[in-house]
Amino acid sequence: MLRRKVFIVAGCIVGLWLLFKFLLFVMPFPELKVFLEQPYSTRFYDRNGRLLQVLPLEDGLRREWYDLETLPPRIAEIFIAAEDERFFNHGGIDIFSILRATVQNFSEGRRVSGASTITMQLARIVIPRQEDKSVTLWTKLKEAWNAIRIEAKLSKEEILELYLNNIPFGMQAEGIGSAARTYYGLKPQQLSEAQIHVLAVVPRRPATYNPLQNPEASYAAAMEIGSATGFSATLEQWINAVAITSRYTYPMELPHFINYVQNEHKMQQKKFPPQVTLSVDASLTEQAASLVNNLLEQNQDARLSHGGVFALDNHTGEIICWYGGNYENEDGGQIDAVLVKNQSGSTMKPFIYAQALESGFLPSSVMADVPMDFGSNEVYVPLNFNNQYNGPVLMRTSLASSLNIPAVYLLYRLGVDNYMEKLSELGFYSLEGERERTGLSLALGSGEVTLFELTRAFSVFANEGNLIDTTYVAQNTLVQNATGKQNFITKNIFSSDTVAIICDFLSDRRARSLGFGFAEVFNTEYPAIFKTGTSNQFQNIIALGSTTGYTVGVWMGNFSGDTVIRETGSSIPAQVVRQLLDVLAELNPEKTTGFPEPEHYRKVPICSLSGMTPNYSCPSVTEEYVYTTSAASRTLCDWHYQSNGKTETRYPQEYQRWLSGRNNQGGLFVSSQLEILYPTDGATFIYDSSIPAAAQKIRVDCTGSGESATLFVNGEFFGSKSQPFVWYVPLQPGFINITVRLDSTGQTKTVQINVN
Repeated sequence: MLRRKVFIVAGCIVGLWLLFKFLLFVMPFPELKVFLEQPYSTRFYDRNGRLLQVLPLEDGLRREWYDLETLPPRIAEIFIAAEDERFFNHGGIDIFSILRATVQNFSEGRRVSGASTITMQLARIVIPRQEDKSVTLWTKLKEAWNAIRIEAKLSKEEILELYLNNIPFGMQAEGIGSAARTYYGLKPQQLSEAQIHVLAVVPRRPATYNPLQNPEASYAAAMEIGSATGFSATLEQWINAVAITSRYTYPMELPHFINYVQNEHKMQQKKFPPQVTLSVDASLTEQAASLVNNLLEQNQDARLSHGGVFALDNHTGEIICWYGGNYENEDGGQIDAVLVKNQSGSTMKPFIYAQALESGFLPSSVMADVPMDFGSNEVYVPLNFNNQYNGPVLMRTSLASSLNIPAVYLLYRLGVDNYMEKLSELGFYSLEGERERTGLSLALGSGEVTLFELTRAFSVFANEGNLIDTTYVAQNTLVQNATGKQNFITKNIFSSDTVAIICDFLSDRRARSLGFGFAEVFNTEYPAIFKTGTSNQFQNIIALGSTTGYTVGVWMGNFSGDTVIRETGSSIPAQVVRQLLDVLAELNPEKTTGFPEPEHYRKVPICSLSGMTPNYSCPSVTEEYVYTTSAASRTLCDWHYQSNGKTETRYPQEYQRWLSGRNNQGGLFVSSQLEILYPTDGATFIYDSSIPAAAQKIRVDCTGSGESATLFVNGEFFGSKSQPFVWYVPLQPGFINITVRLDSTGQTKTVQINVN
């Protein structure tokens, strides 16, 4: 009977205890919830495991997180021996420690020993004591109560893990991970026995036991712990083992890139994991920075003071190099050259040519590089960078030599709105909302974009026309983070045939020679494409380069907007692009294979001037891509013919102005249809009152069959001309109607221009 009563009483006690624990488990503990969600310092490593930064928290505090299972078991053993030897045998408060501390303190007449368990210390971290109030019995009771609540909600392993990652060590370090790094520049896994023992006593009195300032002070306390952990040392051995000669300096590498990563993470509203292995290669970025800074120093007279480099893996989207400039430079150092918007110059031209190929233009198309204006609301008269015109030029040469007028002509034919839509698909978000301020000058890179956007967009040519999402997380490494692996998201922008042709154009040294000569910087031992550019006012010089595996972009200039003195886009940044591609080709030769050939095209002989199938009179023949199905039915060249045993050339009418302005050999095809070649209908011209009126004239060019033509200006007779039909008409403010009549047929053509 007595035994039964004992069992009943014991059962009731156990039941009440379990009920009490359950109630504590379900009872809200908002302070603990907030504490569990607090941020930790993220460790950023490069793709090769090099520590780049440990992000500081508020006021420079660093608090790193390490899962308990990743810490050496010896750390937990030593800290438990130091603070709470019966940690795994109590429910938050240790009755035996309380009794022992009471006896010791009473016998000494002062406080010589505390009874705080690890859980109670954690409770003080979760709900800190008020600094301006003394510690009373009530304070200790509240901490004991909170410790019991924590024990009801968390396992012993979770409590120990939180404690080790949050205990304060002074020197703006919390947690064993930050303490190991702050004091010794080590990971916790690298700590020696002596170093763990000294760190175990530092939290008791951080100012007194700081091994940087007073290594011998902690000897007695550490040896007391060592008696329970099996560690011992003489005072001399102790000082030699734990003394620190200099304070650890946290690395601050790749600050612009880390800022970008942080901003991207904030935009995604994600919490940073304890550790992130980034896609960037710190060594490659160091080389990029060295190359850029050396060239900037060498070219200070050219007003080059800032530069940036951005590179990515074409197939994974991994950002492998990001140099935004010298972060410590007082002159705009914190401006990120990778993300600042600048005019892109001729680096945008490949996108126009690619869109043109997909809109009906052929690789064998001939572009008219002649004086030409375009416009309806305003006249835009582009010039080549050397103020020269080359007449008829094959599309290949026009792009590779970066001729301006053919690019503007293509954009004129494609339409600015269509091109802007394509640029949006390519990720040029900087141009959104800029349509009203852009026109045909967009062909020459007048729109302001970032090096990030430009380089990523250029990668489509080496990636079979696909634009891939970039990622800052390494894809070839298992990482401890919440972001996970990147699912390679791509969208197709151009057909594989189109980009194969563009790559062939941009890798053609001979086609590039018209504009740049045979520059050695573009002569690589591996297949590569390049494009360079200079902004309209020479403030920015840019170079882009790609292999099948990587794309590199380099910008140089200055943030003040000062003109870069007489430097073109191919001269300086291309050197950096080339050298970085060399490094990448050596590191990963498997990613420098040849660019694919177009599937539906093949190269056939064409006339170098007309782009047609060569006849026996064509003086120069080259090869170009044509549709496989139409290769046999192409038109025979009619630009070249034999006259008195000599080869003569007949140019189409659009070359009339070019021919008449130079000592060129050759005549013109005479069209039966009357056409006013210049000016264009609806064009606007500016009347400058500071210039004598007699000097302000506009040239009128016409073509058509017949021996003579007559010009009428605002309905009044102006004059008659024989071939070629050219007049110079004085400008005067207002609308001017220009009418030309072929005298032989009576056919007329009229355009209207506006003079402001």
